[in-house]
Amino acid sequence: MKKEAPIVRLFFAKMKPAFFQLSEEEQRQFMAKDRANLDALGMKAISMIDCTQSDDEWEYIGVESWPSMEAVREREKFENEELQISRYVKYKVHLGVEQSFEEYGQPQCT
Repeated sequence: MKKEAPIVRLFFAKMKPAFFQLSEEEQRQFMAKDRANLDALGMKAISMIDCTQSDDEWEYIGVESWPSMEAVREREKFENEELQISRYVKYKVHLGVEQSFEEYGQPQCT
């Protein structure tokens, strides 16, 4: 059986005013619940970029590696049902699989 390639999830995010209307304790609980789910589903953070000083549209860009498409689906369900993420965060997501950049633009042997 062929092993499934890890799924790369690229996300763009900006916190909505509703998040900042939560108390500090509620914000902390939201983030702790979020992190626990990420860890439980096997997400590995590749990169997190803070854009707050240079981009008006997005505050953060993240690149994550997920063990499977099933883990991504479970994550999306959690975000929608448990976190109600769209209430607190403006975001967009793109999915793909890792591809080598090593040979890009390199001369080809003929």
